[in-house]
Amino acid sequence: MLPSELLVAQVKGGKIHLRYLSPDGPERALAARLISLYSKSLGKKKSEISGAAKEIESDGNDFRVVRGLCALLDRLSVFEVRSPVEPQALREIVFEQGVPVPDEGKRQEVLGKVAARFGVNREEILQYMWADLPDERILVSFSEPSPDTLLASYNLSLTQTLLFRATFLEVSVKGNPRKIISAVKRLGLMYSIRAVKGDSTSIAIEGPASMIKLTERYGTSLAKLLPRILESKHWEIRSQISRGTFGRKRFLDFCLTSSDGVAFPEVRCQDVGYDSSVEESFARRFRVLETRWKLLREPGLIETPAGILIPDFAFEMGGVRVYLEVVGFWTPEYLEKKISKLTSLPPSLRLIVAVNRSLASSDRFRRVGANVVEFDHEVPLRPILEFLEAAEKSVLQEEAKKLQSIKIEPTSDVVDLAETAAGLGVSCEILAERLAESTPKGYLQAGKYLISERVVSELRGILSTERDLNTVEGKFRALGIADVFPVLARLGYSVRWTGLLPRSAEVVKR
Repeated sequence: MLPSELLVAQVKGGKIHLRYLSPDGPERALAARLISLYSKSLGKKKSEISGAAKEIESDGNDFRVVRGLCALLDRLSVFEVRSPVEPQALREIVFEQGVPVPDEGKRQEVLGKVAARFGVNREEILQYMWADLPDERILVSFSEPSPDTLLASYNLSLTQTLLFRATFLEVSVKGNPRKIISAVKRLGLMYSIRAVKGDSTSIAIEGPASMIKLTERYGTSLAKLLPRILESKHWEIRSQISRGTFGRKRFLDFCLTSSDGVAFPEVRCQDVGYDSSVEESFARRFRVLETRWKLLREPGLIETPAGILIPDFAFEMGGVRVYLEVVGFWTPEYLEKKISKLTSLPPSLRLIVAVNRSLASSDRFRRVGANVVEFDHEVPLRPILEFLEAAEKSVLQEEAKKLQSIKIEPTSDVVDLAETAAGLGVSCEILAERLAESTPKGYLQAGKYLISERVVSELRGILSTERDLNTVEGKFRALGIADVFPVLARLGYSVRWTGLLPRSAEVVKR
């Protein structure tokens, strides 16, 4: 972003239009001139470069454009303090000695004492004591961009500066919006998906100017989202911009599309990480537990009559899925939208809502039937695990009841129970339990397999002549058994290891 005073825009008919720079316009020559200035200024003070830039301003160029371009060039520059002594320490000693003093003779005497103490010339004291000020620092390196790159970066920064004053931002994209939605969530922005039509998606985002607190932090997050939007081939931005003070505030419309032909940099965004340290901490602590539940991050979109809900996490085990939503930034309006979505969720969907106690909104979530977990600094694991355990028991009971009315009739000599369970819509574990109680006639259950007596006899024949584990695995696999160890155990065999390599393993009868 650029400093707000460097925003170059025109207001007309209730709309605000930014003055973008074109690589095909006269601004390209201006960009090239400024780049040349920095390239030739290695070893010079920042004040000297700024002075030369002001001369360029006086040639009829808009000072805001010149200073905006210079601000971007400063970010590509490295300025260092050049002083043999610490400037701050030098200033402290000088002023302790009574400088400034009206008497020039006394002044020179004091400077002479300080110079002798630090081992420098008296004439250099005034130079070194201010060497750490921004304008006195020396340009030591400069990463020279092309004029086109500089202009494109300026256009991006100009747009980010404007959006810092947005009350809302609506982004429409064609194609898969997952990258944008993921960035919105991870940046901690308040959002709602207003419409999904064909291959177009519309995402409404609360703007910084709608926030009561955290405006700067939130505005910076919104600025970071813009490059992610620009990665899409077809996009449109619509926003309302707040201008003026509280007494004379004015709201202006802003619109920008990928077809407007504005030069923006080609960006390849990196993952911006978790929405917050709270979510990152929770994910790390949960995975350390190594439970049977698989933790999924941003598991997908849930359509509700009140809009699209994108939970932060999902816990998955077999065919069971439990969602977790961590409530972050909010305004009363945003909270109402969130609650209305939760209210419209189907009863069969399992959702946990983690709410910070400081938001004072836990009771409102409970009233809509949500499973609420309160936290102060980090989401606690115990209530989450208790809910997951209860969900697992409930689902297993439902599956067991469902299987009571289903007759299992094997259609092949080797039946993979995992595939069968998936087809029946139950977990492999509960199906295995059911078959352990009532195994189909003529079959043996071993691990996650149902094996006909004919194949069991063939397996026993293999084991009567073969001892090498590799050979046994190959022959079992040819019969459709990939996981041999539980089958070996069921048949009364075990594996004896004489080394670390598979070829050193021997199958023996227990």
